[in-house]
Amino acid sequence: MRRSLTTRSGTVNGRFCTTYEYEGAGYDVCDSALNAMLVNELFADTELSEEDKQQLLPAMLFADLPVAIETAGRDGFWDMVDAVLWDAMGVDLYGTRGAAGSEEPVFDWDEDAGRIRASLLQAYDLDWDAAAGSMSYGVFLDLVAGLMESGETPLQQAICYRTAKCPRENKNNREYVEAFRARAAHFALNADRTEAGRMDAANGAMASAFAAEIAAAQRAVRADG
Repeated sequence: MRRSLTTRSGTVNGRFCTTYEYEGAGYDVCDSALNAMLVNELFADTELSEEDKQQLLPAMLFADLPVAIETAGRDGFWDMVDAVLWDAMGVDLYGTRGAAGSEEPVFDWDEDAGRIRASLLQAYDLDWDAAAGSMSYGVFLDLVAGLMESGETPLQQAICYRTAKCPRENKNNREYVEAFRARAAHFALNADRTEAGRMDAANGAMASAFAAEIAAAQRAVRADG
């Protein structure tokens, strides 16, 4: 996802938006962390048809949908949606982007919801309910990646045990290895759900983007050390 210190965010028609560029034009995309969760739920909804989702998604993404359609043109509209959705939320609409350089998802929105809330509050004194509608999904990812550098938090602990390799057992570390395995089992994502059942393609793409942020932060910490 593309973000920089010059990225512009604000309120358009009462909704939090960030301006994303596509083929030289700017589009105000409703990219709040909360809306990203709602978009994720839309893609994961098994009761809605693809036609229903196609009708709902544009209104969720653009604070001024008629302007977005006029700017992109009807023929180019969905290609623009694919581009800004990827830039804003890491969702691969056409399924052509996510495979390259993707990371294994290391979290689940439902299973880790409490850990995310608690960690944001602990590290940043940030109330998810108060902030989710007024910070971008990209900023949210940056904050969570920062948790890896800000001391031990519930989410950091869970991710560490999900990604760390268990030490090889020997006669001197048996108790430590047993404790490690027990904690890894405690923090493991629900083993009863397959990857396909746990996340649909859109959720997997978002999780992959999230995991990439965590992996980058971990690599930076190891490099500094």
